This record gives sequence, structure tokens and C-alpha cells, in this order.
Amino acid sequence: MRQISELETTLTHFLDWNKARISFLTQVLQALLIVRTVNLTQIAQAFRSCAKEESVYRRIQRFFGSFSFDMSFIVILACKFFTWGEQCVLMLDRTNWKWCKTHINILVLSIEHLGIGIPVFWTVLRKGGISSTKDRTTILKRVIKAIGAEKIRVLLADREFIGEELFRFL
Repeated sequence: MRQISELETTLTHFLDWNKARISFLTQVLQALLIVRTVNLTQIAQAFRSCAKEESVYRRIQRFFGSFSFDMSFIVILACKFFTWGEQCVLMLDRTNWKWCKTHINILVLSIEHLGIGIPVFWTVLRKGGISSTKDRTTILKRVIKAIGAEKIRVLLADREFIGEELFRFL
């Protein structure tokens, strides 16, 4: 419990959000580390809350769906909390599912730490299916701007992330 309070205090220094929103983000981060996946259903299950699991799940969806913030602070926080040496391993992945008739399609860039991917940048794609080269290069440019290309040892990605244009960029 002490670590959660420390995380909330640290987030308060980086963000000018209200206490409830910072507390919620702290729970999301804690749940991510517990379940080791970006699956929102599993994250909702890991929440410490008196609310029903379905309510927590909807709250997480609303947070990521309607609340916007500058994600570059996430890389700064990750560098503060986790040590990965002189260079880091980046992991690019995409998750896609349907909620009724709506596609939920998220492209996530994580930094590896002790076998866990710490999500640092993500973007919600406007359509189902694979991401475009522009989507991929945009998210990669953001992390390069935040930490510098020299800090990247390797980029790991599934075979769906191919293409001559992307390889030229890399």
C-alpha cells in the first residue's frame, strides 16, 4: 500500500490532474503490472474496488476513450521508475476487438523491463485491422523524440509490422 501512495505522490508532481483521476491512473498502472497485459477486462479484474467489475471496465474504457493527455510524461515516469541500462528494448504490438459494432484497435509501444512491457505510447486507430506505416512511424517518432534513438537497442514487433517504407524509416 505504501508504494501506491508513493506512486500517487509522484504522479501528482508530474500531472496537474485532480486527486480522483490520479488515484484512478495509479490503479490502472498497478493492475497493468499485476496482470501483465493490456486487456481491459483483466485490468478491471485486478482493480481494488467495491464497484462491480463491469463498472470498473466501463470506467477504464471511458478514461482511455474520452480523456486526453500528453503521453510523453509516461516515458519520463517509466525512466524514473524502471532502470534498463544504457539502452532499452522497444516492443510494438496491436490489440483489436469489437465492442458491439465498434472496432477497438490500439497500437501500443512498450519498453521491456524484466520480461514485462511497460506501455509508454499508444494510439487508438480509427478502424479495425492492421495499422498503417504512418501509424507505426508516428508512434516510433514520439518515443525517439522522448528518449533519443541512441537509447534504443532493438525494436521487437510481430510479423504484421512489415513493409519497405517502415524498414527504410528504421
